[in-house]
Amino acid sequence: MTQAGNEAETAPRRGSAKGVVADGLALSASAAITAVAGMIGWVLAAHLLPAAEVGDTSAFVSGFLLIAGVAELGLGPAILRWLPRSGAHNRRLLARGYLAVLLGGLAGSAVFVLVPAGAEVVDRLPAGVLLFIPAAVGWTLFQFQDSVLTGLGQARWVPVENGSFSVLRLALLGGLAPVIGSLGLVLSWMVPTVLGVAVVTVLVFRRVRPGPGPGELPDRRELVRLLAPTYPATVCLVVLYNLVPLIILHRFGAEANAVFFVVWTAINALDVAATAFVNPLVVRLSAEPGQARGLVREAGGRLVLVFAPLLLIGGVLAGVLLAIFGREYTQGADLLRILLVAQLPRLAVVLGVAVHLASGRGLGVAALHAVTALAAVVLALVMPSQFAFGAGMLVAQGVLAVVVLADLRTRLPGVRR
Repeated sequence: MTQAGNEAETAPRRGSAKGVVADGLALSASAAITAVAGMIGWVLAAHLLPAAEVGDTSAFVSGFLLIAGVAELGLGPAILRWLPRSGAHNRRLLARGYLAVLLGGLAGSAVFVLVPAGAEVVDRLPAGVLLFIPAAVGWTLFQFQDSVLTGLGQARWVPVENGSFSVLRLALLGGLAPVIGSLGLVLSWMVPTVLGVAVVTVLVFRRVRPGPGPGELPDRRELVRLLAPTYPATVCLVVLYNLVPLIILHRFGAEANAVFFVVWTAINALDVAATAFVNPLVVRLSAEPGQARGLVREAGGRLVLVFAPLLLIGGVLAGVLLAIFGREYTQGADLLRILLVAQLPRLAVVLGVAVHLASGRGLGVAALHAVTALAAVVLALVMPSQFAFGAGMLVAQGVLAVVVLADLRTRLPGVRR
């Protein structure tokens, strides 16, 4: 093959890798914007509302966020694999996906308001039932749209969407909370969510065009193979990660848990950002499986280059960052540092999840999610201190990373000529 021919072959591959990195950076920026805006929102709410109202509203918000995580049915990650392969059937796939998520949100929110524990949370706010259902359904669709835009190759619009949502939410919170109290805090979430869903949905279905080639829709076997393992694992991950602070509360008390919750929330925000970074890799691997080794190598290297400095800076400034919440929170600096170190091998695990998802190996995705969640819960139950919990997480993530990297080394095919 001539040199010109080689250049023609490799140029698309380089472009693909650069596209994966650019989209990953956009999605990570979106996750960072959402996390920072969320922190500012709760700090603002604490200054505008009595503590009791903040507590009631935070439980309400946690309720519809939990329902959204469950009611999405695992279709957000799945659409990253299916959409690039759908070709001329992409509009039909999107319509089915939106309908399934909508029905899941309606069913999940209805169950929540009917069970006693959920009804107690909802009834603490005026017109709680009337607000909870649209809030839960809206947020379910809102988070699903991030995957839709990424699958369509429009990941650069995700930070625009989430940034606009965050700005409008903070503006509504500042304007409504002093006037109508906790109701204003709820509306500051719900109104931007519903608007965002309406605007993006209209734009998606008006602008999307049939993809190249006849394409294919996932059949029943593909649905079962991917969703049957990954959906329960995703639900377990959502529930178990939220269970860890409750275990710490039970074992070490409210004051210790306050510090742990802040640290754990920061770590989860970084984890979400890292997962967002590799989501475009799922899309590209699904569309170009023959270039898997090169794409994964490039995306993995950039993943480390982006997040390793952030983890280092976070470790150096751990005490300063926690001091923002109050002097008593600085006692969690060592815990934050060791959990930040544990996030470095965690990057390999996140990369492994993306590769399994792109290949449609639901059992691989489920195994990595389940082992990570189970390790966190078991360590929270048995470790004698919070720092020991962090050390255990470092060991667990290190071992899991070695297994994942060894698996990737043998599993990934060579680059197709």
